[in-house]
Amino acid sequence: MKTTFVRVTLCLLLLAQPLAASAEAKGAAQPYIMGVFPFVPTTTIEGIFAPLAAELSQALGRPVKVRSASSFDKFTDELKNRAFDIAFIQPFDYAALAKPAGLLPLASRNEVLNSCIVVKNDSPVRDMKDLKGKTMGMPPKTSAVSFLNSVVTKNAGLTPGKDVLFVFLASHQACLQQLMIGNVAACGVSPTSVRLAELQLKTTFRLIKESPAIPTPLFVVKKELPQKDRDTMLKVLLTTDLAGVSPELRHNFFDTKQKPFRKATDREYDAVRAMMKTYNIK
Repeated sequence: MKTTFVRVTLCLLLLAQPLAASAEAKGAAQPYIMGVFPFVPTTTIEGIFAPLAAELSQALGRPVKVRSASSFDKFTDELKNRAFDIAFIQPFDYAALAKPAGLLPLASRNEVLNSCIVVKNDSPVRDMKDLKGKTMGMPPKTSAVSFLNSVVTKNAGLTPGKDVLFVFLASHQACLQQLMIGNVAACGVSPTSVRLAELQLKTTFRLIKESPAIPTPLFVVKKELPQKDRDTMLKVLLTTDLAGVSPELRHNFFDTKQKPFRKATDREYDAVRAMMKTYNIK
């Protein structure tokens, strides 16, 4: 009887081992989701962030999948709902949502963010004052650059919606395309978007004003992720050369003379919080 019991027990243990291994393998295969706010078209997001996700996957020993959204508002909703394990977000979303959503700063772009107000080369518009009574195109209303455009307009003594009509478009590229065909008198977009559009559209734009600079978009991470994984993600971001990204995208989106990312701190985004308070940005 005792021998039979031992045999049954051994059989159960042997059967359980493959099941446990299978469960372990299944758990290891669960991917981390990397959210990227839709600051450029989806194909460009894939071109930049898919190779980076592959670097992270290799270092973590766990898949990392890139996901964006069809609009800034939809992305922000997903961010609020904690749909992403790691995410690349705009600074105003960080200032407003990071703490409530349990997100920690990880790494930011190794530069600053501003908005460039540009016109066509043959435009009669020479400065912000010349935009009175005209239209200015820009990315979606909730984008960081659109907030900066509002600041620049107010600093020029113009009232948004009264002296200058803001036209919010689907993306930075959409704005510059509307400028090209004359549907808006000026565009307020990011410097990287200007460089990319000039390359793709085979044209140049004339800068009439730059906004104040603020800290850049940044990677955030869920605070409940294992410290080991957060440390690994940070190490990859601080050391990557984005070798898997095409030379064209690297040239237009990053300063290739330095590493693309640096460690981010919460304190540096106090400047964004102060701007939101001063200009009643919500």
